[in-house]
Amino acid sequence: MPDESEPTKDEIRQLEKDSNGDIITRPVTGWTTGTLAGIAVLLVLEYAESPQELETGHSKSIQLALSVQQSLELAERLRTLGKRLLEDRSHGETKQ
Repeated sequence: MPDESEPTKDEIRQLEKDSNGDIITRPVTGWTTGTLAGIAVLLVLEYAESPQELETGHSKSIQLALSVQQSLELAERLRTLGKRLLEDRSHGETKQ
């Protein structure tokens, strides 16, 4: 049975990569949430694009509007993955 916490090969192929083929990640430095006009969930993610930005505290942000269903699904998925990582750590397991 595949590990649902790991992206599939197709999902990995679609991820943004650098010139070496490494997956580009941007550390999240903060977030803001709220509701929009009572019909959507606002999610503002703040992130650093480089190690220098992370050191200086400079960040960029993206404002996202999620449907109620999207926000609930995202919250559940993040909770599931976070719990799984904590459980793996408590059992001394790490993935490389």
